Amino acid sequence: MKKKLLALLIIGSAVVGSSCKKLAEATDQNVTLTSADVTLEITSKEASPATEVELKSATSSSELDALIKKHNSSFGISNIKSLKIKTLTAEIVSKTDNSDSFAKLQDIKSVVSGAGKTFTATYTGTPSAQTSKINLTVDSSVDLKDIISSSSITYSLKSKILSKINGNVTVKLSATYDAVVGF
Repeated sequence: MKKKLLALLIIGSAVVGSSCKKLAEATDQNVTLTSADVTLEITSKEASPATEVELKSATSSSELDALIKKHNSSFGISNIKSLKIKTLTAEIVSKTDNSDSFAKLQDIKSVVSGAGKTFTATYTGTPSAQTSKINLTVDSSVDLKDIISSSSITYSLKSKILSKINGNVTVKLSATYDAVVGF
């Protein structure tokens, strides 16, 4: 009798455990997020065609918590199970010298870092003349969950400079993410 009761208890526990896992997975939600823009102010830079230089970096707190809550107030940044970047664009939104554009740069990189980890998106080559917006190539299979869990995230823009950046240039980075959130 004890063996039958023990076997029934084990089977019942397995069914309940399996059902709880399925219930937790059923509450997972796929969410597409468009990040708040990060703005970098680049000051005049001399040409350095042979060497990659950091154009500018900025540190900010993660605003993804508010973006997730906007889609579903029950979830926040602590509920992210995975976060993968879909797109990353860099756009010149203002400049003090009309000759300044992405065409003065080669092999542009945007580096996002936090919690000791980094993610790099690239634009290989040189954009065409007077280009003010570029789409960087991203690896959409990389999970950024660990990076965004950091209390501060650093965004850097790096490149080789083919010809001098004459004035001040404001670049806006915008990203779109695919997130899976759940309990």
